[in-house]
Amino acid sequence: MKKITIIIIAILFMAAPVFSYGQTEEGTQPEKNISYTFINEYGLYTGGTVGFTGIFVNGIKFNKTQDVIGLGIGYEVDAGPFNFYYSEGSQSVPIFVNYRHYFPSKRKLKPLVNIAVGARFSFWTEYNYWYDDWGNYYSNWQQQKGVGLYGTAAAGFKVKAFSFTSGFFVKSWNNVYFGGVEVKVGFTF
Repeated sequence: MKKITIIIIAILFMAAPVFSYGQTEEGTQPEKNISYTFINEYGLYTGGTVGFTGIFVNGIKFNKTQDVIGLGIGYEVDAGPFNFYYSEGSQSVPIFVNYRHYFPSKRKLKPLVNIAVGARFSFWTEYNYWYDDWGNYYSNWQQQKGVGLYGTAAAGFKVKAFSFTSGFFVKSWNNVYFGGVEVKVGFTF
């Protein structure tokens, strides 16, 4: 009986590598060439108008070159399309293509550059007034909308998931263009 038990134990020890074939140890998995990334940033901008912005980017990261390409959408609230007395604030939804590059660094702080280009859909309420042929005065508030350009170029850094960027932008309402500076903070996953 002892001999059979020893033989069974020896067979199990010899068969053990077969059960673990194809498994890798933790931390020794090969590096992926492409991975998913999600970026969300919030901040302030000024130039032509003053406002708050928030952006969300879904993208792919090329791990060897540290480049990220993605599609983004945002939400902006600002003081309005240049007519502060006759308009209420404006809301905008930018939809854009985003490119971001992280520079190699042996420290936790990684410098980055960010470029985004796309379209900006704006909505605002505007006060209109007019006189008819008999001199009667009429007025009302009307909802206005416009499509314009959205472009930004920024630099900053990333520390683990936290990111900070500042840079320049060019935006427009229909055919009225304006530029300025923006500062954003957020998280990158």
